[in-house]
Amino acid sequence: MYKLISVPNKTYHHCVNCLTKDDGIKQKAKIFAALGILAVPADDYESFCKLIGNRKHKVSENVTVRLHADEIPWGVEYIGAPRYWNQTRGQGVKVAIIDTGISAKHPDLTGRVKGRVIIAGGGKAGKIGGHGTHVAGTIAAVANQKGIVGVAPDVELYDVQAFGADGNATVADVVAGINWAVEQKMDIINMSFGVSEDNYAMRQAVKRAARAGIVLVASAGNNGGALEYPAAYREVVAVGAVDKDNHLASFSARGRGLDMVAPGVGIKSTWPGNRYRILDGTSMAAAHVSGMYALSLAAKNRRIMRGIGKNSGEPRNQPAS
Repeated sequence: MYKLISVPNKTYHHCVNCLTKDDGIKQKAKIFAALGILAVPADDYESFCKLIGNRKHKVSENVTVRLHADEIPWGVEYIGAPRYWNQTRGQGVKVAIIDTGISAKHPDLTGRVKGRVIIAGGGKAGKIGGHGTHVAGTIAAVANQKGIVGVAPDVELYDVQAFGADGNATVADVVAGINWAVEQKMDIINMSFGVSEDNYAMRQAVKRAARAGIVLVASAGNNGGALEYPAAYREVVAVGAVDKDNHLASFSARGRGLDMVAPGVGIKSTWPGNRYRILDGTSMAAAHVSGMYALSLAAKNRRIMRGIGKNSGEPRNQPAS
């Protein structure tokens, strides 16, 4: 460790001359002549003071300076996303987020939202809910050395605003959102929502999207019991929530048909108004899985999905077609 010695201009040369008289200190010290600063090993500081006598100087500790780097939320780290960023960050993969809208002006989402359709409220622009922005940040918050970074920070996000700011939508709105995603040839659809009963129209929409080659990811539900729909459909990757200790969250849906588990407790992500918020929910877990699928598709590497916890593989309670 060094101590940084700042000396006045009028005594600088004297101090340097004194320093060079001691070969032991001279070999280890650093001289920043243009700045009038000396870096002296901490162990040699007392000896240096004796050499320069009563010449005035100021001592600064050589503390660690850190970059203003992005924070990697625990969930992103937990599923192992950073280890694949040297291969890909999701470039070229199109992810539709059917939700309450995305605050595209958030610094951590700048440039990530490539398209938008408004379905909620009869297609009229309205208030954006925080839920969709939170999901978007977990999937794709950019690496800008300011805020957080998402699982796949270079994916293309498509904002499908089918839900109002209150978090409600009709099945017709959801079907319209899925239809738009199919028409726009999305690679992944994130569905962090659910309903307790099977709905034939929603089921057919899911089947058609799957046949189009789209990866469908849905949150299992926050009821602590059976899976909700669309997560319960066979074509959909159903995601439950775990905490930092890999324990299934008490609120997470579970059992028959649960495909994967991912971080869903204490998840920090983006929020409207250039803010951040910490939320719990299987919605957050689904976002992690959508991000990992994006990395997998971009890298053409199926092994990437091994970073996500698999469920026990119980048979899915699939409604008849």
